[in-house]
Amino acid sequence: MSIALGPFRFLSFTGGIDDLAAGRERPDALKDLEARLPQPNSLRRTGDDTKAAVLAAVELLRAEKLAVSERVGVYVGQQQIALDYCSRFLQASYREGPRMASPMYFAESVANNVATHLSLTLGLKGLAQTFIGTRAAGIQAVLAAREDVDSGLVETGLVVVLGVATSVTRDAYQAVFHLFRRRQPPEVKFLRGAVAMLVRRDAPGQPRIAYLGVRCRGTLPQSQLEAVGSLWTEAGARMPAGTRVLDSTLTMARSRSLDVIRRVGPTIPFGDAVGECYSLDPFARLLVDGVKHPGAEGRAVICLGEEGTAGLLALDGPGRLVAD
Repeated sequence: MSIALGPFRFLSFTGGIDDLAAGRERPDALKDLEARLPQPNSLRRTGDDTKAAVLAAVELLRAEKLAVSERVGVYVGQQQIALDYCSRFLQASYREGPRMASPMYFAESVANNVATHLSLTLGLKGLAQTFIGTRAAGIQAVLAAREDVDSGLVETGLVVVLGVATSVTRDAYQAVFHLFRRRQPPEVKFLRGAVAMLVRRDAPGQPRIAYLGVRCRGTLPQSQLEAVGSLWTEAGARMPAGTRVLDSTLTMARSRSLDVIRRVGPTIPFGDAVGECYSLDPFARLLVDGVKHPGAEGRAVICLGEEGTAGLLALDGPGRLVAD
């Protein structure tokens, strides 16, 4: 028995995968976000990033005619969206007093808020897990879903990965990567969006997971090299011949990360960056490559994070996208 990943439902605030592959931007891509959400719902006071994640999951399940049951698990990979709401709550508390601060900020400051909204909106009562913070968070979510499906704990894993651009994360990125330009940091393009996907046994027409792994060896260059090297060595015997291996690095860390990746094995340069999208980045790159190079060959993506975390995801063929 093999484990399949897909189909994929990709949503972004700048357009779909075809738009990203063509270098286009559509600022009005999700202008009808509210109208497309299932009614009634409890999402009125949630952030747009959470709404996009719920919508991606809803439209994927609807397209696949997958019934909701306790045998469907939810796995969320994201950067720390809740930090922005924590910041807003604290600022309002200091400025107006704790009793006058909006309770919405507090509710959305919970780390697993996206998984909670997914479960409540879809009526899911099964297992729910959230992976936060690293660039490999989305890969970790897929890995957890694969393990649970393989063990029989769930029949289907609903994986949702988010890429967001909050004021807190923007400031943090600028402070880390542009130490001497804090007063006038360069403008950085962020890709906001979500991708929902299914993890199942032998799903016809969907690519099998040929290899999936995550390592954490520390932040020093040699530690990162060892982490990626161990993943590459283990995956070498499992990835199908002809697999396209893509680099996947944060734009602001690209030069350092590629130095590590290129010393491990041959990779295909991705080309123009899709923007900072953190845990969403590996999946956006896999899907964009599928649009640019439609074919039967497998695809793999190496993800190297600044937190000392490395991830490698390989599929035995292109993934099918659920269209609008």
